[in-house]
Amino acid sequence: MLEIIVYGFIWCFAIYGILVMLQEITRKSTYRKIEENVKLIMTVKNAEEGIENYVREISMGRNFYNNLVVIDLNSTDETLSILRELEKENINLKILDEKEGKKYLENQIE
Repeated sequence: MLEIIVYGFIWCFAIYGILVMLQEITRKSTYRKIEENVKLIMTVKNAEEGIENYVREISMGRNFYNNLVVIDLNSTDETLSILRELEKENINLKILDEKEGKKYLENQIE
């Protein structure tokens, strides 16, 4: 009798695991479709203290992987060099200066 109960729990967990896996597969394919059209555009100026952690956290998010654009507004501190280092580490982001950022935004609006 105990053996039947144990096997029943094992089957319940197995079926639950399969359902969760199917749900996750469906969710990921939906996010891929959304990701192509969603961009996070962030402007920064003199933000060297927190920019690295902020960019790392955002770039790991589901919706903004490969779609993070950072526009530097002529920072006088080390913000731009920190962003360039993140770019070298294969953190997927696009870094633009103020002039490039303005053109980029104009193109996105059209």
